[in-house]
Amino acid sequence: MSLHYEWTLSLRLRPDVPPSFLDELRFHLGLADQLPEDAELEIDWPCLVTEPDDALPGGSVRSLMAQQPYSNRPGSFGLFVRTFVLDDAMYELMSVVPPWLARWSLTQGWIGQAREGLALHPWLNFYVQDGHAYAAEPGGSVEPMDDTAPPFTLRQTLDNA
Repeated sequence: MSLHYEWTLSLRLRPDVPPSFLDELRFHLGLADQLPEDAELEIDWPCLVTEPDDALPGGSVRSLMAQQPYSNRPGSFGLFVRTFVLDDAMYELMSVVPPWLARWSLTQGWIGQAREGLALHPWLNFYVQDGHAYAAEPGGSVEPMDDTAPPFTLRQTLDNA
């Protein structure tokens, strides 16, 4: 029997996010029928969509909303995902999706968490700083998810709008 993980991601995307990225993101959210030809991720299924018969209390959620926080500043997109993922897929997704999103994240700091389906507390937290993705176990040090990332130095989560 496989473990299931609840995975929650919440962040704002930069105003200069390219249309090709948004097209691919829409596919992975199940909001578009076809994967774009110029897709970056090597995942050919809507990876941020929960199967219809999931047992996630409250159900799964996926949202990509255009936002205009201030009338004198450019708009952005708000992304929120809460999904249920099998353990095999979770290990694959957590290594590629946060770094993919991080490059276009306006949000700096905490962007989400994963927890084993029956656990009360998160198993892993995800962070972004200056286009790089990081992860940490609760109470643990925040570590980069790629070799090119500088040390994580943020003390609070913010949007650089």
